[in-house]
Amino acid sequence: MSKEPFGPLPPGDKSAVPSLADLLAAHAPGDEAPAEPAAAPVRHEPLPTPPSRTLAAPPLDATATAQTDKVPLLLVHAEFSEGALIQTWMQHVMRGPALHLARFQEGVTDLVLDHQPYAVLIQFDPCCIDAAVTLSAQLQTHYPQIPRLAIGRARHAQCMLAALRTGVQDFLDIDGSIETAQLVVRKLLSNPPSTGLHVSRAPQTAILSARAGLGCSLLAAHLSWHLQMRLGGPPSSAAPATQEKAATPADSTAKESLSSLLIELGTPGGDCAIYLNTPGEFGFTDAVNQQRRLDRRMAQSALARHGSGLRLLTLSRQAHASPSQEVQALLNRLGHYFRHIVLDMGATESPQMLKDVLPTASEVWVVCDQSVASVVWTAELLQQLDVLQIPRNRRQLIISRHDTGLELSAEQIARQLQLPLLAHLPERRRELAQVVNQGKLFTPQQKREPYVQAVEKLVDRLLADHHPEMAPPTASANPLNRLLHRISHH
Repeated sequence: MSKEPFGPLPPGDKSAVPSLADLLAAHAPGDEAPAEPAAAPVRHEPLPTPPSRTLAAPPLDATATAQTDKVPLLLVHAEFSEGALIQTWMQHVMRGPALHLARFQEGVTDLVLDHQPYAVLIQFDPCCIDAAVTLSAQLQTHYPQIPRLAIGRARHAQCMLAALRTGVQDFLDIDGSIETAQLVVRKLLSNPPSTGLHVSRAPQTAILSARAGLGCSLLAAHLSWHLQMRLGGPPSSAAPATQEKAATPADSTAKESLSSLLIELGTPGGDCAIYLNTPGEFGFTDAVNQQRRLDRRMAQSALARHGSGLRLLTLSRQAHASPSQEVQALLNRLGHYFRHIVLDMGATESPQMLKDVLPTASEVWVVCDQSVASVVWTAELLQQLDVLQIPRNRRQLIISRHDTGLELSAEQIARQLQLPLLAHLPERRRELAQVVNQGKLFTPQQKREPYVQAVEKLVDRLLADHHPEMAPPTASANPLNRLLHRISHH
């Protein structure tokens, strides 16, 4: 069966049934007469669905648009001739609002998270009855507030009975009247779900610097690895995490939870993959291009996997710029699968990448060292973030290679840049070079290493802010300790 969308009905066909847009306009509350069709096409909000997967439709008038441009309808069908017939029938019914298509095997629950539709229309046919029943039950369990409609033939009594048993709101009979189906869908669109999905997404921690060579990738690699160990612990099906074990077969990750994800977007890229000894053939650009297929199982098996269970996505050196909405849609989708995402922006030379990624970041950590040049370049970077309208309250400063013997202190730099000082990483270039040259990093077990202590404090901060159930009890919970803490900071 061809996967290309069916074309719209000829607009000049007088024998065609009234469009759903006309019905919506004619029944709009407060209208004295049917509204005239809009002279210009209505602009819909872009959704992360390719054009070939959406049925074409003529423009809607303003009344219809008010009810349909926010959330689409999703039709789930089987790849058989009956599925093609249902698509054609629904195209006649939906001559106005957009109808998005999906197949049963495409991870429909993830599409519902992405699109948050008014309703999901499910094909119930003898060729796909088991898949339809399973999907309808899953949607009822996870998203009970989203209506489900069955589509099929009423003469297939077993399909109609199976659909009703799963609790669908209605059954659209493709052998019946199109006008009746239009009235059902119009009523559905006029009463959208009162509450959204309110699905929590993984917090995103972005790390960037104004110049290369300040240790962003080393910090991101350590932070994401140590965070993985705190959120997920070592994989239950494997030995304790080692950097020599870069990947495991897909069957060993099938039941593994996804805790931390490190996305390396700096230029040139690949440093984090080298530090973690975790090469991968599936990169960030591949994820952008194949995100329609990127469900939770694919994220478990396709993404490069460190021995700790940490997943890694790297931007290749020859990568071409991806459309902004595609990048944002991918980060949104990955946020459904992981508990925390670390973004290594490094000293990126792409303002567009900053614009695509930073607005949704939970916090933006700016790395600077104790040199006048670094402070000047960081000030320019902050001005660029102002232009991009990145909220100031999300930005914090990290001083790398901190040396208490230098006159330019971390506090002075923070005041100069007007940023809150989050942390300072100790001067450990020699020690870091030594372990990196051995193909390793500082492990979470090296508690006496000053660099590990600094990273662990950052992990504690992330846990306290975003994963309080995993945060360790702190001494600051004691009132006396809180008072001493306040005195020491004043």
